[in-house]
Amino acid sequence: MSSKTISLKEETYERLRREKGEDESFSDVIDRFLNEEEHPLYGLVGLAADEEVEQIREGSRSFREDVDSRMDSENRTEQ
Repeated sequence: MSSKTISLKEETYERLRREKGEDESFSDVIDRFLNEEEHPLYGLVGLAADEEVEQIREGSRSFREDVDSRMDSENRTEQ
């Protein structure tokens, strides 16, 4: 089996070391985390109806446009 060398921050190495089981390699630990099917955010999928999601998107879009407009106005005033 081939291998690759990677650089890790000391803190990251220590976190992996703490997660590593007695019979596991570091590759096993990384594979375990990467293969986890239950991502913490998966539980949020499907909580909102499509109409609610669209309202949230529209509100977010309006908010960004409003902020952009205000920032443009302030930049023009400062110049």
